[in-house]
Amino acid sequence: MTIREVLKHGPLAGLLWVLASPGLASADEVMDLARKRYESGERDYVNGRFWQAAKAFEEAFDLSKRPDLLFNAARAYDRGEYAVRAIETYEAYLKSTAASDQAQIELRLGELRKSLATLKINTKDKAFVSVDGHEYGQTPMSQPIPMDSGYHRIEVRDGNKSWATEQAFTAGQLYTFEVTLSEDKYGPGRGLIAVPGEDQRPKQKTRRAALVASVGGSIDITGSNFPPHQASINLGGEYRVLEGTYGGLDVAVRIPIEAGNSWTNAGFVLGIRGALTPLPRLPLELVGSLDAGFSVLDLRSSAPLSTTQVCASPSALPSCTLYGARIMPALSLAYRIVPAAELRLQLIGVETNITSPLTSPRLNFALGFAYRFL
Repeated sequence: MTIREVLKHGPLAGLLWVLASPGLASADEVMDLARKRYESGERDYVNGRFWQAAKAFEEAFDLSKRPDLLFNAARAYDRGEYAVRAIETYEAYLKSTAASDQAQIELRLGELRKSLATLKINTKDKAFVSVDGHEYGQTPMSQPIPMDSGYHRIEVRDGNKSWATEQAFTAGQLYTFEVTLSEDKYGPGRGLIAVPGEDQRPKQKTRRAALVASVGGSIDITGSNFPPHQASINLGGEYRVLEGTYGGLDVAVRIPIEAGNSWTNAGFVLGIRGALTPLPRLPLELVGSLDAGFSVLDLRSSAPLSTTQVCASPSALPSCTLYGARIMPALSLAYRIVPAAELRLQLIGVETNITSPLTSPRLNFALGFAYRFL
């Protein structure tokens, strides 16, 4: 059987076959498989699948023994925020070659070590401990388990008895769990099983409630000066009603306030936000929103009204108040710095105040902050 025939069963089958029977494959065939795994890793890396990229680079290294592939794997783990794996792989790279960039790598290793938390499991049972689907060892454990910062699922299992929890880990903290195993209703063999090449880390749950504040501006795009260019602030709150692996749905309430060029405007709007998470482990959301409610537009000026500044008529007093409806669709980015804090950038919004005698749209831009709780 040739290596190309084995590859029909998948790259992992080909790698295992080559490693198990090195004498049966030519050097060219081995390097061909290594090149294919490297190219697969490149594609995964570009597409943000950092775990899969790292595993592909490691498989290519096992075949070719080229140290630069270990560096590629370490970089992929690093980009994917798998700090424990990145540390192990950077260290393996430094041991495999005299790296010209050793000083920079040592500096990065120090930063990664500071980002780790630790996990300690105390239990009377002799059981296997798994984190995110990967087995770490058996209790009692002589040393705590190093953990990447972020959200993880921990399972402890002994036959048909198990215990599990999900926990957000913070850098520098030790998390100790006193574990009592209970009967697994599904029976033995249903615990977490390590699946090579797959990342089973759960997505960090979003805190459901949020208080939101933003500052920005509104731009008159029609030249009607109704209302004109203005600075704006927005205050409000949100609640996440639905959440999945790749996004969520929020309901929102907002109080927008704009001022400038003799106008002061305010509103009260209700809205929905659809959040898309392109990469479940990256705390970045692309958000489409739609707000609707009522608005009050107030003009206070000592200058005579021009024919383009319509409140009631050109002969009206230079002060007037209009009441109407407000609709605003928008597209934004939200980046979660920590579980309780988000930075938000409204890329574009179209605000339309529907009043009599005139309806005039404006473009909106804003930079904001959200505090999440619950």
